[in-house]
Amino acid sequence: MKEIEHRILEALSKHKTSVDGQKLAQDAKVSYDALMSVLSALEDQGFAYVKRSSSKRLELTDEGKTYAEKGTPERRLVDALSKKPVAFKEAFKSAGLSVQEEKIALVWAKKNGWISMEKGLMAKVSDVESETEKQLKQALEGKLKDAGALLARKLAEEVEEKTVSTSISSNGKKALTQESVLASQLTPEMLKTGSWKNQEFRSYDVDTLVSPVMAGKKHAYQEFLTKIRDKLIALGFQEAHGPLVELEFWNMDALFMAQDHPAREIHDVFLVEDPTKGEILEKQVIEQVQKAHEEGLAGSKGWRYTWDPEIALRLCLRSQTTAVSSRTLAKGIKPPLKMFSIGRVFRPDEIDWSHFIEFNQCEGIVVDENMSFRELLGYLKRFAVEVFHAEDVKFAPSYFPFTEPSVELYAKIPKRGWAEVGGAGMFRPEMLSALDVHVPVLAWGLGIDRLAMLSLGITDVRELFSSNIGFLREAKTA
Repeated sequence: MKEIEHRILEALSKHKTSVDGQKLAQDAKVSYDALMSVLSALEDQGFAYVKRSSSKRLELTDEGKTYAEKGTPERRLVDALSKKPVAFKEAFKSAGLSVQEEKIALVWAKKNGWISMEKGLMAKVSDVESETEKQLKQALEGKLKDAGALLARKLAEEVEEKTVSTSISSNGKKALTQESVLASQLTPEMLKTGSWKNQEFRSYDVDTLVSPVMAGKKHAYQEFLTKIRDKLIALGFQEAHGPLVELEFWNMDALFMAQDHPAREIHDVFLVEDPTKGEILEKQVIEQVQKAHEEGLAGSKGWRYTWDPEIALRLCLRSQTTAVSSRTLAKGIKPPLKMFSIGRVFRPDEIDWSHFIEFNQCEGIVVDENMSFRELLGYLKRFAVEVFHAEDVKFAPSYFPFTEPSVELYAKIPKRGWAEVGGAGMFRPEMLSALDVHVPVLAWGLGIDRLAMLSLGITDVRELFSSNIGFLREAKTA
């Protein structure tokens, strides 16, 4: 028998008849909650008889108690009035009512027929005791039976009272004398006196299932992004930021993307309706970009069309974080430079396990006189394997308007197969020349959401933005 069970049975055996639960808890020197828990076990073992009952009683709310002591707002208002009409403000001031009580007093004084109101003036008409006041008085005297008026105004509420009475059974009396008491813990006193040697201890089931601890934690994807930032910074990269609503100039024109390129169409980029256009302050950069498009720079012939500055001023949701790179390069740089940017981009697309209309991209550039395409492939493979934990990667030739040569990076997603995770290349000389950069620049834009799928062990990119609590609790961290 457990120690607490023995203590409660012993206290129960001292009562010849049933005893109230509160009294028994006091006699056994245990909390009422602990008593209720143990009584259920004693009842199941046949050691005690337990009778449970419940009843309801009416009790004043805090507001009701205030009205019972001070009087209702309408009573205080009518007591401050006379038959001579006075202004509302003067009446409220005389009654000492708060702003909230003023509204209550007006409604109920008018409903009781106590006052008349006309042209901002009020006067006393009657002050017959209301049903609310009668019931408040009964509540104070402990004689409240019908509380309809109080319940309607939420001045009273029904409170359920649960009572428990118990008595010891014959089996319980036998158990007190025959069963040994099991200690639940080893105490310092037992060690000092050596009584632990003859003491029987309660056994513990180490296989018992316990409720999981739902501790708060960071969102797995946010933690993943933070770790990526830390790793890139540790590799000597500086982080840069740019706006989500971008000018087409920085998102496309400055990247040597022709204005008749398919990516300018509404199905490949989200345009902003209001306002529709922005402003470019870098006038010299505008001239050089226009020249690169129309005539060419650094040995290029350009795109050979008439460049329209109005198109370049259109606002859109950026479709690539490469816009951050074009802004960074246009500000003027001093090689060597390693820069990265992690941010949200937006593209109209068919939604499936690997596509979404908005996603995060990890943009990076390395500016140095000794950079070549071989170094670019080395960076990409190192990022995919060491930073993003890809098991296998491969490259494929590709085309981007602003890089030459260009390459696409593929990573193997467990249970899904190969998926494109980003594009990269060497920035074209005519693009760099327009931004007054005259050294090689290698660049990449990685679909970091798909790479996160590798690290977090998920097979659907939409789970990264899930609000499913079960998934968020179980999601592993990077």
